[in-house]
Amino acid sequence: MKTTVLSPFAGARTFVFRRYLTLRYQFTSATDLAAQVARRARKLRKKEAKNERLRNFFGWCEGCAAYGSIF
Repeated sequence: MKTTVLSPFAGARTFVFRRYLTLRYQFTSATDLAAQVARRARKLRKKEAKNERLRNFFGWCEGCAAYGSIF
């Protein structure tokens, strides 16, 4: 039967690995937050562009209606 010998560095490896996992979790949560902020900003820009197009279109229609009522 084999017995495993614990390395004197086993505790240090465990400590470093746990810190690595904690750091990785915090880093991924920060990048997820940045991605959500970027997505929200893109959607807002897209919505503003659409509203601008609609304002221009309906403004043009109102202009035509105003000229039509003159005659």
